[in-house]
Amino acid sequence: MKSLGMKYYVERIVKERNLQPSRIAIFLAMLQLWKEQKGRNPFQISRKKIMKLSGVKSIVTYHTCIAELKDRGLVEYRPSYHPKLGSSVKLK
Repeated sequence: MKSLGMKYYVERIVKERNLQPSRIAIFLAMLQLWKEQKGRNPFQISRKKIMKLSGVKSIVTYHTCIAELKDRGLVEYRPSYHPKLGSSVKLK
C-alpha cells in the first residue's frame, strides 16, 4: 500500500473544525518525526521530542492533545511505557 504524502496530512489537519493550536502543533510535530522516519506508518515518537518540536510545555496538555487527536480519528497512538522505546503512532 502506498503511503499518503505530507500534503494529505496537512490538508487533513487544516480541515478539522475547532481544533486548538496546541493540537495542531502536536500533529505537525508528529508529521516531522514521520518524515524523519521516511514515512513509515506506524512510526516511533517520544513525548520529550514531540513537546520540544511543538512548543507544548505541559505534560497534561500533551496527553490531552494526543487523546483528542485519537478521538478525532487522526492518529492511532500506542504508548510504550518503556523509558528507551518510543510510543507508536499511526497516521490515519
